[in-house]
Amino acid sequence: MPLHERDLTSRWRRYTISAAIALAYVAACRVMLAPICNFGRLATASYGGDARAFIWVLAWDNHAVLDRVPSLFDANKLYPLPNALAYGEHLFGISLFTLPVYAATRNPVLAYNVVWIFAYLAAAAAVHWVAWRYTRDQLASLVAGMAFAFCFFRMHHGHGHLNLIWCFWIPLSLVAIERWLARPTWMRLAAWVAIVVLQALAAWYQAVLITVADLLFLAWLIGVERRTISVARFAAQGAAGAAAAFALVWPFARHYFILHSESPAFIAAAAADLAGWLVPPENTFAGHWLLDHGVKGPRWIWGELTVYLGWMTLALGCAGAIVALRSADRSFRRARFFIVLCAIAAVLALGPSSREVASGSFGWSPFGVLARVPGLSLFRIPARYTELMNLALAVLAAIAAAAMHRRFGRAGRVASVAAMLLLLAESYVVNFPGGQPQPFAVPAVYKYIATLPPGPVLSLPDYANTPLWFDEADYQYFSTAHWQPTVNGDSREWPPHFLELTARLKTFPEPAAATTMRDIGLKYVVVHGARREAEGLVEPARASGDFQLLARFDQDYLFQVVPAPARSTP
Repeated sequence: MPLHERDLTSRWRRYTISAAIALAYVAACRVMLAPICNFGRLATASYGGDARAFIWVLAWDNHAVLDRVPSLFDANKLYPLPNALAYGEHLFGISLFTLPVYAATRNPVLAYNVVWIFAYLAAAAAVHWVAWRYTRDQLASLVAGMAFAFCFFRMHHGHGHLNLIWCFWIPLSLVAIERWLARPTWMRLAAWVAIVVLQALAAWYQAVLITVADLLFLAWLIGVERRTISVARFAAQGAAGAAAAFALVWPFARHYFILHSESPAFIAAAAADLAGWLVPPENTFAGHWLLDHGVKGPRWIWGELTVYLGWMTLALGCAGAIVALRSADRSFRRARFFIVLCAIAAVLALGPSSREVASGSFGWSPFGVLARVPGLSLFRIPARYTELMNLALAVLAAIAAAAMHRRFGRAGRVASVAAMLLLLAESYVVNFPGGQPQPFAVPAVYKYIATLPPGPVLSLPDYANTPLWFDEADYQYFSTAHWQPTVNGDSREWPPHFLELTARLKTFPEPAAATTMRDIGLKYVVVHGARREAEGLVEPARASGDFQLLARFDQDYLFQVVPAPARSTP
């Protein structure tokens, strides 16, 4: 066969394999996400709570860019608090990906759902690439991509924590580091810095995770693998890269110093444990089987401690670790780093030591050391370090699969396919208590506000600092119809003076509430009369001289705060 024909055949084979891999990931995405994604209603369907809060955040970021809002962090929630965006994640690194969809449609739900699905596909592709660099085996890399993208940790958080499933930059950063050390050009350094910054700007938890992973990998390549690089070049480029990353992240990070760190006891309550890693949750096939046979160990899907690693992924990861330790293959031996990454992430996920909990202050445990670093102390849920364990186990699973292929040929590949299907089945969500997300429209009253003169809005009932605090996210989402300042909003923490303010506002329609509203410049009050907590508010408000009914939409009432009468001058 002539050379050009061989090249054409080889190129066609590569394209076919790549297309088959992409199709496999898309098919897995469609099947695995079906319990927690309404594919037929991507433009309108959403979960409540954190998901709806994140829809608002991304929409606010896009609105701020497109409509040139003067200050990104002076968001329209939690009025009249300044710097309101800092009371939650800013998600700016994710909003860059929603921007084209939002700009074209002004549909925040569609923009959110598109990038939500993309997060799974991107995670699969990123880990596939990392695994391929160690194995040069596409099927083994497919095992890794599936194991990471659809691990139960990501299925568990998928219903509402886009900030946790948006982590594909972490594996890509490992590739960028290795490429930079292999040939330390400024362009390769810039690629690594851009990856780190984009991940850091996606969420603060991800900023900490990528920092831990990258520093460990850099230390491994230099200290263990003895990668050589000019000390002067390393120092110059390293300093320049760190300065550039800091300059890009600091304008966002500096706003968060208004938040408070949590105590060791609080953080320990959100630490991982062996049961969470090893016992299948109740919303899996294995978990259901255990419950049906009287085993009480399976945990529910809500909360932070259900961080199941998956028996099949864990078995493959352990096998891959043995291969990495015993193999003479240089690429397999280099994967030992992921054993170290998994072990360190596990220790960090276990949180503060019992001594730190008893003393009430952080000591010198691994988690305590990081908690002493300014900014890193805001990492208050240690169980989320499991994300790095999932990454390490996925790559080690690829090592095990590649070793099987080399030793057993076709039988090994068949075993890998079977193992891949089993690990996906282990993570599949069964009978999710929230069901699929359903269409959730913005009430007409908020669209009507967009036609009125601008002014701050209060929606009642207000759920801040109550057991139903997560319903505050609905009001944030509703505000995307008008973008006026609103008192409502979810928050990592509510400042005491803000809670005192909202307590006075909740006395609506009492005169004291009207006085407070006038003092802060509040103009509109929306009362959702169909909600139990708002019962008995409408008629007294209509009879009050402090409020004027502007409009009614079914059981939603819009009142305007009547200005105080002008004082006559003697």
